[in-house]
Amino acid sequence: MLRRLWRAETGVFLCVWIFLLLAGHRGALVRDPGIFWHRVVGERILATGEFLRPEMRTDAFSCTRAGQPWIAQQWLAECAMAVLYRIGGLDSLVLATATILAALHAWIAHRIIREGFHWLFGVLLALLFFFASVYHFHPRPHLATIVLLGWTFARLCDVENGRRSLHSLIWLIPMFILWTNLHGGVLGGMATTAMVVIGWVLARGLGLPSPLSGFRDFAFAGGLVVACALTALVNPYGTHLLEVWRSLSNSPTLREFMIEHQPLNPGEQGGRAVLVFGFIYVVVLAGSWPTFPRITSFIPLIWLYLACTSIRHGPLFAVTAAVGLADLLPRTRFAELLKNHAPGLYTERSAVPPSTTTAPRLSIFNLQSSFLRCRSMLFPTCLVLTSLILQHFAIPVPLLGRGSACLDPNYWPEEVLPELEKLPNGTAIFNDMLFGGYIIAYCPNLHVFIDDRCELYGDRFIREYFETERDHPARLEQWAEEFGLQYALVRSDSELNPSPFDRYLRDALNWKQIKRTPAGTLYGRIQPTGRNEQPEP
Repeated sequence: MLRRLWRAETGVFLCVWIFLLLAGHRGALVRDPGIFWHRVVGERILATGEFLRPEMRTDAFSCTRAGQPWIAQQWLAECAMAVLYRIGGLDSLVLATATILAALHAWIAHRIIREGFHWLFGVLLALLFFFASVYHFHPRPHLATIVLLGWTFARLCDVENGRRSLHSLIWLIPMFILWTNLHGGVLGGMATTAMVVIGWVLARGLGLPSPLSGFRDFAFAGGLVVACALTALVNPYGTHLLEVWRSLSNSPTLREFMIEHQPLNPGEQGGRAVLVFGFIYVVVLAGSWPTFPRITSFIPLIWLYLACTSIRHGPLFAVTAAVGLADLLPRTRFAELLKNHAPGLYTERSAVPPSTTTAPRLSIFNLQSSFLRCRSMLFPTCLVLTSLILQHFAIPVPLLGRGSACLDPNYWPEEVLPELEKLPNGTAIFNDMLFGGYIIAYCPNLHVFIDDRCELYGDRFIREYFETERDHPARLEQWAEEFGLQYALVRSDSELNPSPFDRYLRDALNWKQIKRTPAGTLYGRIQPTGRNEQPEP
C-alpha cells in the first residue's frame, strides 16, 4: 500500500516543499519589494475594482507620480495574491509559492522518469533546475511565467516527438489568455511557440522530420501562431498593456541599474549554476549527433543566450533546459551506453510492455489510469490542504500553521513601523527603492517617493534616482523641497551593504535620526529657522 502512495516524484515534491517552507520561515523567500505592493493592488481591485475601471487607472501610492496614468498589468496574479493573503496572510503566500515550485520540480522529475530512466536521474534533473532558478523564487507573478513557459515548451516537445497530436496545441490559446493577465512573460511563451513552428516549417522544407505533413498542418500552425499573438489583446487594458511591455523591455536604464535586468555574473552563485546547467545541456545535445536534433532541442540554447544578457531569464532557461533534457536524453549515446551496460538505470521506452505505455481506449479506464498516476500525490495534497486550514484559522503549528513565515529583520525595517504609523495621513516620505513596496503595504497612510513600478516612474526619473544615490546624495534636499518630504527611510549603512543616503543623512545638520535598525533608518527633517520645528512621529 505504501508503494502505491509513494513514488520518486512524491519525494521530490516533499523535499522541495519543506526546504522552501523553511526558507520562508527564515524570511529568505520574501526579499522582493514587489511582493508587497502586488498584494495591495490585488486587495484594492477585489474591494473596489480600482485599477480596472478607466477613470481610476492612476497612481495612488506615491508623492512623485500621484494621479499619473498607471495600469495594474499583472492584475489577475495580484488578485490571486490578495485572496491567499486573506486566507492566511504571509504564510499562505509562502505556502502557495512552495507548493507551486515543489509541484514543478516533481513534474520535471516525472518527465525523465517516464522515459525509462532511474529515479536518480529525476532527482538530479530537479536539482539542476533548482540551483539555476532558486534566486528567483519569490511569491510574485513572475512564478506564473516560469511554470507556464515550462508547460508550453513541454507541449511543443510532446507534439514533435509524437506523444501528442499537432491539434492538441489549440490549448495554448486559452492558456496564453490566462498568462497575458498574469504576467508579461507571456511574450516569451509566444516567441518560443513562433520559433518552434518556424523551425518545423523549415525542417519540412529541408526534408527533415517535422510534425507538419501537409497544407492543413501548415495552415493550422500558422493560424495558431497568429491566434497566440492576438491573445495579448484579451485584457482589461487593450493596447495600453502592450505599450507597458514595450517600455519595460526596451529600457536601457533598467539594464544599467536594476540587478535582475543586468547580464549574468559568473562570479555569483546563481550565474555559475546557470552556466553549469547550460554546459551540461550543450554536452547532452552534442551527444545526440550524428542524428539531427529536433527543433525544440535548440530552444533552451536561445534562452541560455537571453539568460547571459539578463539574469532575469535564468529560470526560463532552466525550465526549458530541464524539459528539453528529459526529451533529449533517450536519443543520446549516453542512453545507449546505459541500456547496454547498466539496464537498471535506463530501460528504453519502446521496450516497456505495451500495457504500461498504451492508454486503454475506454474512457473509464483512462480515468482509472489517471487516478493511479496521481495517487502518489495524495499525501502531499493532504499536507498542503492541512497547512492551508491551519493558517486560515490562525493555528500556530510550526512550519505548517500561522506564523510559520516571517520577514527577515536584517532586510526589512519592521522595528520602524510603530514610528511610521504615527505619521499623519498623506505624509510624503523619501525612501530607498527597496522599501517602496514595503511602505505601501504596511503604512498605507504614507505616500512613497519611489518603488519598483518602473513603468510608472520612467527611465529619466529612475536614472536620476540611482545617479543621485551613487554620486550626489545631497540632491535629496532638492527633492525634499519639491515634494514636501519631511521624513526619510533608507537602508542602514554597513560594510557589506553601503548606503550613501544613510551616510549623507547621518551627517546632515537639517536631518535628525529617529530610529535605527539593522535593515533601515528613519530620519526626520528639521525645518529652517522661522518655520515649525521638525514634527515628532
